[in-house]
Amino acid sequence: MISQFNKCSRLSLATFIILFAIFISPLQTQADDKQPSATGSIKLNHLIENGAYGLTRDGDLIASANLDQPLVPASIIKLLTALVAFDRLGPDYRFKTEFFIDERDNLYIKGYGDPFLISEEIEQIMVSLKKAGCETINDIYLDDSSYQLEKRADGVGDSLNPYDVASSALAVNFNTINVVADKNGNVQSGEPQTPLLPMMIRLGKGLPPGLNRINISEKPADSLLLAGQLFRSFQEKAEISGQGRIARRKAPTGKPFYTHSSSKTLNELIVGLMLYSNNFIANQIFLQIGAVSYGYPATWEKGRKAVREFIDKDPELNPTSVKMVEGSGISRNNRLTLRAMLHILELFKPHAELLPLKNGILLKSGTLDRVYSYAGYLRNNGMLDSFAIILNQGKNKRDEVLKNLLVIYKKGHD
Repeated sequence: MISQFNKCSRLSLATFIILFAIFISPLQTQADDKQPSATGSIKLNHLIENGAYGLTRDGDLIASANLDQPLVPASIIKLLTALVAFDRLGPDYRFKTEFFIDERDNLYIKGYGDPFLISEEIEQIMVSLKKAGCETINDIYLDDSSYQLEKRADGVGDSLNPYDVASSALAVNFNTINVVADKNGNVQSGEPQTPLLPMMIRLGKGLPPGLNRINISEKPADSLLLAGQLFRSFQEKAEISGQGRIARRKAPTGKPFYTHSSSKTLNELIVGLMLYSNNFIANQIFLQIGAVSYGYPATWEKGRKAVREFIDKDPELNPTSVKMVEGSGISRNNRLTLRAMLHILELFKPHAELLPLKNGILLKSGTLDRVYSYAGYLRNNGMLDSFAIILNQGKNKRDEVLKNLLVIYKKGHD
């Protein structure tokens, strides 16, 4: 159950086996009435057992099928997460983490869900604390009370694989550890920027030789312990004196000694989110949308409420065409119609360059077991034309569908 690779969307062979399959009953694919004769002899229906596609050019729909069939979208729903985040938080939004110091030189760290609390960031935080006048740190207390989650995101399992990482108000290094084990059972940190920690030695016992990336969020206490040990290690590197225990405790009220703003803006986080399809980042953003909109603590329901309000104010979207229970696409209870996806792509055009570029196409993919999707843009004389494919079936035919859509698109330009 331990992954040797850190992939965050579940690609067959490239990312691991996922949870139980809950499928929509297969329906015979019917060509949409709006599909024009421009398709000529191009046939797509034999590729689709249960799914939908749509292709636009110059604002017009030139090929489509099953536009209004609700389907499981997988990771392409991250575009909607990003849209709602831009609407509620703004592209320049930065997550924060607060630090308090009491009269006994104990440090309290209160997290607010920053998904980018990584080793390099924590090293700089310790330098900033020292510059602010922090000379001694004894006990380290960790406060994750700004999240009140009754369970993990819908669809997240309890494996040790990185794609099953739990959301947290105070997580470091994406709630994972990266270690290298040798054939003699010795363990080293798997990345130069992260020191070897006692937790790594403990969890690294018995690992297969080579690089291993392990989800440590199965036990919330381990997640907080990793944060405490990492802060302690960089305390020593910053030559801040003191020692003591690491424990969970609420931070004092009042003005923090120091407030750290993430080095990454929301816009920069979205770039990484789309490129690596990182489920952890997606749901940290999803939860933050709800917390900023309706107040802390963050909950899944507050995130869903923010998405529903975004949908309700758009006449082109409705609860029938969009159902979103978490922000990453890992849940099989998410639903999206192709028509809604095309509209989301239209809204996302100002941010289109945040999507990965593949063979000249701005493209976001999504994959679960028996779920295969694409959403993105084709370039057209400086303009962008939207397309999307969602398949809920056993055979992954999305590349073949896309290839045929590109032929249709080219014919429209001849």
